[in-house]
Amino acid sequence: MVDEHDTAIQILQGDCFTILPTLSANCVDLIVTSPPYADQRKNTYGGVHPDKYVEWFLPIADELKRVLKTEGSFVLNIKERVVNGERHMYEKRL
Repeated sequence: MVDEHDTAIQILQGDCFTILPTLSANCVDLIVTSPPYADQRKNTYGGVHPDKYVEWFLPIADELKRVLKTEGSFVLNIKERVVNGERHMYEKRL
């Protein structure tokens, strides 16, 4: 007999381009993500210019929204970027 208060917890860690398409809609309670910051770690992530960041992230956001339950939570860890001595606004637009 399964108690209605028993909860199975599964933590998925990996590349969102690989994992998200394998998940059904509305199946995730919590998403915590720290995507690559704009123009950082080019050797690891290929780098995304701040002017292209929002455009790059929107398809990912669509998938995150698709898999997140209506009552689920989304946490985005992102840092601002200074370009030519001024704060770039990519994270605010995102």
